[in-house]
Amino acid sequence: MPRSRNLVGCLVFGLLCAGAGVGCQNNTQRGAALGGLAGAGVGAIVGKQLGNTGAGALVGAGSGALAGGLIGNAQDKTEERDNAMRAAAYERGERIRENRAVTTRNVVEMAQGGLSDDIICNEIRTRGGRFDTTPDSIIALKQAGVSDRVIEMMQNTNAGH
Repeated sequence: MPRSRNLVGCLVFGLLCAGAGVGCQNNTQRGAALGGLAGAGVGAIVGKQLGNTGAGALVGAGSGALAGGLIGNAQDKTEERDNAMRAAAYERGERIRENRAVTTRNVVEMAQGGLSDDIICNEIRTRGGRFDTTPDSIIALKQAGVSDRVIEMMQNTNAGH
């Protein structure tokens, strides 16, 4: 009996050290480590009742590690799927905002259509903008009749991107 207690003690200590020492990067690794530890404990108890504590601990550790790894892997797959869905939703939102955004051409058309600076600036503020504010484009905007105030708004809107 003392020898089997010693073996179980060493096994449990070894599993604890391995579980603590391994940098568990994901749910699969964490699940396998925790399942192995829990399985070793339960296996040792069952094994003791059946007369072989060490073998019970080993079988329990293997079974627990396998079960924990499978459960952890399922969690990893769920997280991957959820992250992919969040990324797709974000990209879809970005495309919608991009399509709604006021363009340099829109600003020129509004200015030449006689809309006030307040209306043009409000449209930029509420819909966002995609503007070419290079020096050559600014000169072209000025020649097209766009006010300094609106050009400034365009520059400030682009600065946030």
